[in-house]
Amino acid sequence: MASYKKYQSKSGIRWLVQISLGKDPITGKYKSTTRRGFKTKKEAEAAARAILTQHSRGTFITENKITFEEVYNEWMLSEERRLKPSTMHSKAMKFKKHILPYFSKLYIQKISAEYCQDFIDQLSSKINSFKEYGNQLDLLFRYAIKKKIIVKNPMNDVIYPNIPDEQQFPDKELNVLHWEKDTVRYFLKKCEEELTFREYALFRTLLFTGIRKGELGALLESDINTEKMSITINKTLFWESQKYSLLTPKTPNSRRVIFLDQKTFEVLLHLKELNQELRNDFGNPEIEHFVFPSVSDLKPMRHSYPNTLLESACKKFEVDNIKVHGPRHTHASMLYAAGARMKDIQRRLGHAKLATTMDTYTHLTEKSDKHLNHLLIEYLKSTNNGPQKIR
Repeated sequence: MASYKKYQSKSGIRWLVQISLGKDPITGKYKSTTRRGFKTKKEAEAAARAILTQHSRGTFITENKITFEEVYNEWMLSEERRLKPSTMHSKAMKFKKHILPYFSKLYIQKISAEYCQDFIDQLSSKINSFKEYGNQLDLLFRYAIKKKIIVKNPMNDVIYPNIPDEQQFPDKELNVLHWEKDTVRYFLKKCEEELTFREYALFRTLLFTGIRKGELGALLESDINTEKMSITINKTLFWESQKYSLLTPKTPNSRRVIFLDQKTFEVLLHLKELNQELRNDFGNPEIEHFVFPSVSDLKPMRHSYPNTLLESACKKFEVDNIKVHGPRHTHASMLYAAGARMKDIQRRLGHAKLATTMDTYTHLTEKSDKHLNHLLIEYLKSTNNGPQKIR
């Protein structure tokens, strides 16, 4: 709908048109746009028809001043309806750490491809995972287009830098820290002798199964199969705002059954007995039966607990602190050294792709390649009955 009005200007009589465009997708308020300066009403009518046609096609953008942060907040509300809390937390951390400080107060309609390119170029000089942040930016701009806030996605024209390997930054996941087998033996021996049984059980389970910290925290006693001597991994623990939830695993491959060695199995069985005593002492035997509950309230362990415990134990026993993901890397390294195939290690760890396992454990394949050279030289040194004749 459009309304027209004649007015007096310094240049003479002119016409303006005010056009109603419905509700704003962000504010929920009715919006309109005004155009003025037309010499005749006919010119104003033609301009109104053009604007309404663009609006119906989704190519007309009003001059509303909407900031990047306002769109981000609206988008995150819509994302909550389809994403897991852990995924939402990861997404929010990406924006909070790098994206919002660079974009938040800008009017989203004014953000150019050049500005986005500058952001990506700067970020690529700081972290290896800069493309992940670019992907999040791209998704937000797509949402803005869908809501008819902008017409074009500025990320479409961004070119990601090609960073040479020698300029890569150490990556938290790929900078693998692990123990050799002698350290594992020493560490577990000291844990069994000097720590509580619960603490020893926690470290042994991590080192002999390779499960993630969140999978360990979510482990229930019902996940222990006493007939098959195995544990079932089918959930992960997530804490936020002093509340916990048990979420589905990151990928379908993360759902897996891990068979246990005899001693680890016996350790977990004894831990179940201790847990029953703990629940009886609390007078609440029906509370969820977590394998590694907090002894203060029987709820699952906090995320910081294994980190703090490992740091303390490493300091006490004077071994390298490999961080809480280190036992997982150590487990994979020991399996490979024992002769396990990389495909079997992939399934054991719950990686979605073999490439992930190969990329993460490059140091293992490098050792294997060096060993192959040794085998080749030894083979060539071996004696035989002289050159064979070709017949």
